[in-house]
Amino acid sequence: MVSNDTARDSRALEVDEPIKVPPILPCAECKTLMRTAYFNLDGRPLCPRCSQSYREKIERGTGSAAMGRAVLYGTGAAVAGMIGVALLLMVVNGFRIIASLGVAWLVATAIGKATANYGGRRYQVLAISLTYLALGLAMLMPVVGAANRLSKVKAPPKSEARTGPAGERAEFQDEVNSLASQPVDENEDPAVVAARADSVARADSVQRLEQTRANLRAHDGNMQVADKLSGGFVNKLIGAMWLILLLPIIGSFLSYGPYAAAMSILALGFAMRKAWQMTDLVTDYDLTGPFRVGEGPIAARFGGE
Repeated sequence: MVSNDTARDSRALEVDEPIKVPPILPCAECKTLMRTAYFNLDGRPLCPRCSQSYREKIERGTGSAAMGRAVLYGTGAAVAGMIGVALLLMVVNGFRIIASLGVAWLVATAIGKATANYGGRRYQVLAISLTYLALGLAMLMPVVGAANRLSKVKAPPKSEARTGPAGERAEFQDEVNSLASQPVDENEDPAVVAARADSVARADSVQRLEQTRANLRAHDGNMQVADKLSGGFVNKLIGAMWLILLLPIIGSFLSYGPYAAAMSILALGFAMRKAWQMTDLVTDYDLTGPFRVGEGPIAARFGGE
């Protein structure tokens, strides 16, 4: 039989011994209670399964292959946008404002897909560079077509060239050319007269050709800068590079005048800003671990705490 003193000592011992409750941490994403290990994402505890999705996102946005993938995706989007805008300009020669915004959105979206929308300064620079290049190349295509048409223009017949507002001046030039083609005196060598007449005819043909080209340039903004693509390969390459840089800014001015140019420049600036914002670094994830629950940077809970 147990004495009363022994029973009291046993109850006191039971009260004095602390009850050991294992520490727990709820996952910040799926709310799973973690009892062994956790990961730290910017001060938020994550279970191994949820941390894996963030680890993949960080790797996709910052890993060694991230920039190459962003260039590939962004370039593909830029080429698609360039083709679409070029066709639009060659068919209707308009909608440059909408085209600028569309290409910026397309390129930035593609880069975001390549990087899991991680964002960062290098992706921002890539987005605006590809957007501007795509617009420049797209606006170059109508100029290439205009340069090709301009190179195939032939001098019109005199009857066609001498009509219209410039008719009187043309008739006067005909008289001057006719006098220049006549022999100076009766003893002048006929071969010299024929050569002079041929030279005058060629000069007149060149003049009519240049006048025709001038008329085309006056009615087609693309032809106003088509001469930049004339000459040898090096000259054409340099001219094309200049046009790629300038056409997104001056293209609307050539076709529609200063007011449309001002609107297009504002739209271009807005498009560049949109591409910059869409590829901005919103959150720079810092994932560390694993840590044992109850240790590491995040305090655990015990029991009902």
